[in-house]
Amino acid sequence: MSEAPQTPQDDDAPVTPVLTPAQAKRANQTLKGMVISVLLTVAVAIPVIALNPASNADRFKPDVNVPVVAEQAGQAADFTPVSPAMPEGWYPNFARWTAGTSDKIDYWDVGFVTGDDGFVRIRQTADATPGWIAKMTDDAAQVGTVDVEGTEWRTYAHDDDVTWEHQGKGSTILLTSDSGEGVLRQAAHAVLQDTHSATKK
Repeated sequence: MSEAPQTPQDDDAPVTPVLTPAQAKRANQTLKGMVISVLLTVAVAIPVIALNPASNADRFKPDVNVPVVAEQAGQAADFTPVSPAMPEGWYPNFARWTAGTSDKIDYWDVGFVTGDDGFVRIRQTADATPGWIAKMTDDAAQVGTVDVEGTEWRTYAHDDDVTWEHQGKGSTILLTSDSGEGVLRQAAHAVLQDTHSATKK
């Protein structure tokens, strides 16, 4: 009597693991913990990235055309508003004609960001008074004078701000900066070049 053939067993057949309810619960808790950890890491990282200053190359530069605004302001002014060609790397971030309010003194107002992220502000009027100068300089005390290309500028200091005042032909010009004498001297040179050019026209 012959024996029935035996079916060979496949030792390589995959085995599907079966988790107990307790094991499944622990695995689910571990996954939830990982997700929460990732979310917390992202939540901490985003403010840090946002607070980091952007590089100078990516920094927004306002589209301010100083010569055009100066020409428009000149229609209302009793003087020629300065429109200086500043050093390379400097750029304007505002230019405006400011009509006098309580003191009734109108003035030309323009600001430039310097190459080292400093700042210099130019204000110019034909009607300067000691009270207006005190207002523009936050009641700064006069501390002396400086010479720029043969022209005298009075100097005022208030905290970190230094202001240079020049009595030009037909107007008074104030330069204010907290970025040091070098910035003020460069700005004064540019302003004088512009006023000399305007005189020759």
